[in-house]
Amino acid sequence: MLSEIKKIRVILVTGFLGAGKTTFINELIKKHQHLKLALVENEFGEKSIDQDLIVGMRADNIFDLSNGCICCTISNEFSLTLLDLADKAGELDFLLIETTGIADLANVIKPFFDDDDLKERFQLDGSICLVDAQNATRQLTATEQQMQLILSDLLLVNKVDEIDAKSLSILERQLLAFNGSALIRQANYGVLADFSLEKFSEAVQGQIEQKLARPVMFRMVESKKYSTFTHQFDGFINLDRFKYWFNYYAAINQREIYRIKGLLCAQNSPFKTIVQSVGGAVSYAEGSFLEPGEEPVNTLVFIGSDIDHERVVHELMHYLDGKEV
Repeated sequence: MLSEIKKIRVILVTGFLGAGKTTFINELIKKHQHLKLALVENEFGEKSIDQDLIVGMRADNIFDLSNGCICCTISNEFSLTLLDLADKAGELDFLLIETTGIADLANVIKPFFDDDDLKERFQLDGSICLVDAQNATRQLTATEQQMQLILSDLLLVNKVDEIDAKSLSILERQLLAFNGSALIRQANYGVLADFSLEKFSEAVQGQIEQKLARPVMFRMVESKKYSTFTHQFDGFINLDRFKYWFNYYAAINQREIYRIKGLLCAQNSPFKTIVQSVGGAVSYAEGSFLEPGEEPVNTLVFIGSDIDHERVVHELMHYLDGKEV
């Protein structure tokens, strides 16, 4: 039965053109020889050359999706491709997916959240966005790159030796403006010494909890294209009631709301709940233990465009109170 099959853990690798995605993946393969890995490569053109750039992995465990971007493919076709991969590759520990530099990451992430067949076979651990330290400021004006930053869990600033400390500090502040809950690390030549595929999900989840647990009464950040606001409220909530509202809200507002991250304290549960939404699809995961005496604080971070934050808070609080909106 499918329920008895070990899930394949998935990590997405995205990032700016020339940021060093393939070099980073080569380093991952080299450091994780003890794991059985498969790789999905995606690039435009009639002939793929990325397979020739990957070293240390069996050729039959490298799957190429050329002549189009996976984020532009009908989601059912993408899902079928991954399910076919799982059958052909046998028992895998991790699947790495490298997107093109212009990928719409939301459409790559979404199937792992809302496709039941994929959820039976795969577990999405998160997304890593590589940032070219030397050229990032210029590239940050592109919508595709901005969305990759917003939707990723780890922002890996690569080639940091090529810029001075002041410029690096400014760049990291710019990145945090797009994604304040992401983990930011620095690297040269794609080398991240203490990085572990097995511990990636735990590190990302811990970072989300750590940042969302900070005291924030209300915070909103706006730019010409995007707005971000954080809403925090005390008390234990009825998680089933929250899900009913939140799943509907995320689905009908997916054009305006690109990503939502949250940390919730549910009634009758000793664990916090991490909620995430991308492109209208929603995922819930068990978080850390709520320590004895710890005050229950719920935090939601919304990232999108033209967000009516007052309306969102009004709907949420009235619904949780059991009132009509």
